[in-house]
Amino acid sequence: MREIHRIEKNLHLSSFTLSGIPIWRIVRFSTRIHYINTKVKYEDSTSRQEIIGRRTVKLFSGFWRFLFSNNINIFFPFSRLIFDEHQYMDKFTDPIIEGCGCAKDSYIIVDPPNYQGAYKRLHKNNTISNENRTISRQILRRLFVIYYKFRKFDTVEKLFNSIKEPFVLPDNYINVINRKVAIFFADYYYFIFWFSILKPKRVLLVYREAHFPEIAACKALSIPVAEFQHGITLDDTTSYTGDYDLRIDPDYFLIFGNYWKGPQFGIPLERIIPVGWAYGDYVISHLDDSSKQPQNVVLVISSSEISEQILNTLEILSKSSLDVQFHIRLHPNESYDDRLWKKLKAIPNAQIVSNKIDSAKILPQYTKVIGENSSVLYEALSYGCKVGMLNFCGLHAATYIPGIQDSFTIINGKDDFVFFMMDTKIKENSNAFYSKFNAGFFNSFIEEKM
Repeated sequence: MREIHRIEKNLHLSSFTLSGIPIWRIVRFSTRIHYINTKVKYEDSTSRQEIIGRRTVKLFSGFWRFLFSNNINIFFPFSRLIFDEHQYMDKFTDPIIEGCGCAKDSYIIVDPPNYQGAYKRLHKNNTISNENRTISRQILRRLFVIYYKFRKFDTVEKLFNSIKEPFVLPDNYINVINRKVAIFFADYYYFIFWFSILKPKRVLLVYREAHFPEIAACKALSIPVAEFQHGITLDDTTSYTGDYDLRIDPDYFLIFGNYWKGPQFGIPLERIIPVGWAYGDYVISHLDDSSKQPQNVVLVISSSEISEQILNTLEILSKSSLDVQFHIRLHPNESYDDRLWKKLKAIPNAQIVSNKIDSAKILPQYTKVIGENSSVLYEALSYGCKVGMLNFCGLHAATYIPGIQDSFTIINGKDDFVFFMMDTKIKENSNAFYSKFNAGFFNSFIEEKM
């Protein structure tokens, strides 16, 4: 990623603008992925597809309900909601709304389109759907796509000519750029229209890459905008690596705890604000102690890239002299083929457990959790679990930094695992990873800075 960023800086790609907006940022992610795929196969697990909804006027009717509200806060949650036993919720924004005591007439939640319709939803009365297929939005998008196809903006052509060779792009990739830019501007003017009517005091969202039109519309109307951290980012990424651009990046980036304050998010450090992990407080307040697992049961965090390595590791660890049971939690996008199921059956003390309930609701049930480098391991620390990072059998505890991440136990083999299980001391858990949410600080910050 650093090499890609160097290429981008040398080409001065941020200088290509339409209506004052750097169009490279609109196509940067997809172009980077295309380039990386010419070198190695890149698996992108982030869902960005447009899911066609059945109700075409939901966003219109939703926005009109809040037309006469004053000083409204608009929340754009993460694209994947979780089902919390009896209702849907977004674990990044809903607990903050709960924790800071937002008045019922002070906020709107604009849900991703795939969660529209009749369902139980936390804060449902304040929720509308960001439906991609409202009649007006689809007409606007199609008109813009046609216009951009035939208008042939010089800026788009110059951008394409600049990146074609260094990013190994085919000739027809200019059509991809034209379409992405056209859809961006259709959505950009769409949200300018709605924000001009609603006059929100501020906009708070999760994952800027999914909300560039909304951010740019806020900038055009001088509406402050902040982004919530939504996962563990320790190094360069296709989404975040790059120079900060006030024209299309959020004004502030709100993080789980002090540890995550760094350059990896592409935001100046003075604009990165630790606000805490409100969902952790929400989980603890709704915890059922009756589901606690015995001390000899270990939760194993897996993912599709390391399915086989995890099973190979457990095959070795299961041969220790300890009475241990392994509960394997698969990633939502992970599944076993027949060969892996056969491997699992050969490990008598290992079993797959359900991954339907959000990991944060499951972690407090266990005293010990192991995995490679998953963000779930950091969550486990925040609940007081003893956490081991696996560093053998093709697994690499790549995020481990001595002296900083000593809250983890690095497991290099069977002997380390035996020590991990026998040692009753839980390492010092630093609140720097997931600090407690401070509603007073959060409310003061958004009122004074936004």
